[in-house]
Amino acid sequence: MTKENIILYAKILRNVFETTNAVEIARRLRYNVGFIKTGTQYLKANTYKFEDGLKVILINDNYDAVSKNVLCAHELGHAVFNHANKSNYKDTNLANEYEVNLFAVALLFDEGSFNMPLAEMSNYTLQSILDANITPPG
Repeated sequence: MTKENIILYAKILRNVFETTNAVEIARRLRYNVGFIKTGTQYLKANTYKFEDGLKVILINDNYDAVSKNVLCAHELGHAVFNHANKSNYKDTNLANEYEVNLFAVALLFDEGSFNMPLAEMSNYTLQSILDANITPPG
């Protein structure tokens, strides 16, 4: 999928569901979203895909609402792009991570609020934007 198509898909979801609430969008797309209280060293967020096609997004409930939304947007990207199971918010496939980071930023933020087009941003820049909006619990 091209960068432009990833951005367009995220914008379509925002418009169709009239929200940037990633948990609400995920649930309306019929993904199961759950929250668990555990140490962040064990889990920030993760997407699980089962053999029967069921996809579950699990988010650490110790984060604040903004952080949970950012984590869910990232995981929703893995779910919609059918990426294989991964572990603890770290995927070794950098192309997958670029796709979901681009998707998450396009879903959560208006492109006009940045000084460069989303399609020109590196994965490092996209990840930095997401990380800046995640507050560690505690």
